[in-house]
Amino acid sequence: MSPQSVFVMVVGLSAIAGLAHMLGQTLLFVVVFATSPLWWPEVFGFYPAVIAYAASLVISTTTMLIAGIPAALVERARGDVAPAVLPHLVWLGGVVLITLAGLALGRG
Repeated sequence: MSPQSVFVMVVGLSAIAGLAHMLGQTLLFVVVFATSPLWWPEVFGFYPAVIAYAASLVISTTTMLIAGIPAALVERARGDVAPAVLPHLVWLGGVVLITLAGLALGRG
């Protein structure tokens, strides 16, 4: 499996995680949606449907960023110069863990 294919899975799973939070109305989604006046530009208007999808993108992006921290540490520790599969697999595992934890907490 190439690093590029694992990266595509990371991006896809992160997008699915954001949509799952939106559809499941988890606590994280409610908080991001409620704080939209802080991060959403006023020039675009405050349409609930648009803000809901934007909140989903915020959750997806944050999931990818947070899950990338352990992957970056693994890559730094190994001293990889060229793209390697292991850091990407760590990144994918981090996305899976964050997604499952967030959805499990949202169901309660």
